[in-house]
Amino acid sequence: MRKAGLLREVQRNRMLETAGINAVAGVNLISVDIQPEYEQAFDFKLWEFLAFVNNNIEQMNSMTFLYNGADTLGMIAETEYQMWLVENGLEEENLNYCRFYDKGYAFFRYCMDKGIDDDDIVKFVKFMVKNDINDSRDIDEANWQEFMAWAQVDESEIRDLLENASDMINIPDLMDFLENYGGRISICGGGINECMKEVEIALQAMEKPYQVLTAYTY
Repeated sequence: MRKAGLLREVQRNRMLETAGINAVAGVNLISVDIQPEYEQAFDFKLWEFLAFVNNNIEQMNSMTFLYNGADTLGMIAETEYQMWLVENGLEEENLNYCRFYDKGYAFFRYCMDKGIDDDDIVKFVKFMVKNDINDSRDIDEANWQEFMAWAQVDESEIRDLLENASDMINIPDLMDFLENYGGRISICGGGINECMKEVEIALQAMEKPYQVLTAYTY
């Protein structure tokens, strides 16, 4: 029994070191799309991630699972998602410490997929939030002029892309959800250039510092 306990402690310390976190006390950990639909893409062992959560959840300020679910994309329902996590190693009682949010996706993807610089997207999202604009298709000439002056630019790739586009970017409800997060934030999950990047852009636009838990990204 003493050997098993020591082994568990060694494994726990190794996971902490691998994760790049010296202390988890007070951290708001946000998992992005670590869900069954994307399991084949994971670059980490799911059981190790869930063991990390089990070992540290009581020290965290919060543990949130953001996911693409039934309400937004017709994917997994929250109860099924919880069952999947438990089946793969999350201790059932730890569900009491977890929050779940069906976030959807593709709020900023049009600009991302067209190669617009992340910093420019962040600046544009800030402008939209500041001016209570939820859909870029609602931006008129006066708004564009105001944005250009506010951003202190004479030319804008975002304006060139969006002004006459059939697609758009929008401010997601997710940002209202994340607005209440303070203190230390860590995020993990994926895809690192897709949904997780959208969450990063949202956090940056709200000027919320965060760190990436690189051991558990894909």
